[in-house]
Amino acid sequence: MAVDPGGRAPLLPCGTDPEALFEHLRSGDRTAHERACPHCLAAAAEFGPLVAARGDLADEHVTAPPQLLDDVMRAVRADPRSQRTYRLAGEEAGSTRVRRPVAAAILRGAAEGVPGVAQAVVRKIRQETDRVDVRVSARFASGAAIPETAAELRRALRQAGRDRLGWDIAAVDVDVTDVDAPSAD
Repeated sequence: MAVDPGGRAPLLPCGTDPEALFEHLRSGDRTAHERACPHCLAAAAEFGPLVAARGDLADEHVTAPPQLLDDVMRAVRADPRSQRTYRLAGEEAGSTRVRRPVAAAILRGAAEGVPGVAQAVVRKIRQETDRVDVRVSARFASGAAIPETAAELRRALRQAGRDRLGWDIAAVDVDVTDVDAPSAD
């Protein structure tokens, strides 16, 4: 089971969200499907050591080393992908900028709030003088009407850009990468 670095883990072949399965394993509250499905059982076996380790740590008080936050932030700042910034709109003197991961997270959150969008990854944000263009890859839920869902996705991204970032997004390109299989339940 591969993890998409730009977003959430992909669904299992049966349509189960691995994050939900992990939480069910941790709480001991698996669904009937998760107890019988070969895909869920295989993922549960992979998660077993992680669930056990997390359970062992629940009884202990764990303290992070004092320099951990500084070390992590130094690594984040050194990553060239996190260096890209974009201007935010504003009338006051000077300018305010936001880093790419923050802008992408805001847009991804808006995209994943659209009914019919199972997962979205912001692939590109291009900002020119008075123009912002966005490219997003999306996995749609089973039964979602692709043209209508893509149109609603574009509206949601434009609104989030306007309301949260002060951008007037000129173009939103949507790449539909997959459509979830109908649920077996």
